[in-house]
Amino acid sequence: MIRLFSNNYNQTIFFLIVFAFGLRSAGFVTPYVNTNAPLALNYIQQIFNYINYYPQLGFFVSTFLVIIAALVFNRICNKHGLVIVTSYLPAYFYIVLNSVFVDQFYAGPVLFVNLLMIVSLGSILNLYHSDSPYFSLFSASFLAGLSALLNTTYMAFFVIVLLGINVFRPFNFREHISAFVGFLMPLYIGTMLNYLLNGNFLPFYIFFPDYGSFNNQFWALKSMLPFLGFIFVLAILRMNKNYFRNTIKQRRAIQLMVLTIVMCVVLMTTGKQNPKQEFSFVAFPLAFYFSYYFTNSRFNFLKELLNILLIVGIVFFHYWG
Repeated sequence: MIRLFSNNYNQTIFFLIVFAFGLRSAGFVTPYVNTNAPLALNYIQQIFNYINYYPQLGFFVSTFLVIIAALVFNRICNKHGLVIVTSYLPAYFYIVLNSVFVDQFYAGPVLFVNLLMIVSLGSILNLYHSDSPYFSLFSASFLAGLSALLNTTYMAFFVIVLLGINVFRPFNFREHISAFVGFLMPLYIGTMLNYLLNGNFLPFYIFFPDYGSFNNQFWALKSMLPFLGFIFVLAILRMNKNYFRNTIKQRRAIQLMVLTIVMCVVLMTTGKQNPKQEFSFVAFPLAFYFSYYFTNSRFNFLKELLNILLIVGIVFFHYWG
């Protein structure tokens, strides 16, 4: 399977779509029911509730969102040379990592925010050696602001945007002001719409983030996460071995992905949301590392075996976990 997605042919997209629906088929055979009562975090929560009221509809919406985000992420990785060889491996592993838990079949804010952050990542990468960075700065921050509208907890992603700006460009006060304006713009628009519709600038309910409240995470030991952690360590070792052979842009992208993983793990392990759903936030930085590790110009039995064990383990936990 690694060999199938190690090319860059257009027809590979078809196999990618078939693979996505096949791997996530548990969500259609045994429809996922969200046991965690969704919090009233935003005014469009009712839309998510309606979609997931019909589990099959939630399955198709979530799967299509994952496929779209995977293709966007794959295009960004290939365009900016983040992987060794252009291929569909970033998209492949993004789909795999968004199918680890059946909770990820829920069509909720997490998948939409993940797509926004991937597009924001593309804008951040466009900053490298750019003569006109302000549009990319504004768009990256604007998307982080939209994420905060869906859930105020996700305003933490603006920190990733600021870190990304400083990783790819020297500090510039005007550029940071542009980033702040971009972040505040959707919040300002949301405030104005709320005033026009409800006669009040602030929502009737405000959900305050709680980043200091760490939850019991022992459930992770009874899942595929230890195996994913093992592959991640192998990827880190390979990446560290070849670190200085990479281009400057690749090295800075590696640094940004490390910061993103740290921030996403904090989000996943704190607050009142479902951590298995929020594991999707870790999917795109992990997909980057997995793609780097599994890229190979010739057949490698160990990597093929690890990939098969990964898929088999995910399917096992879908039905019997």
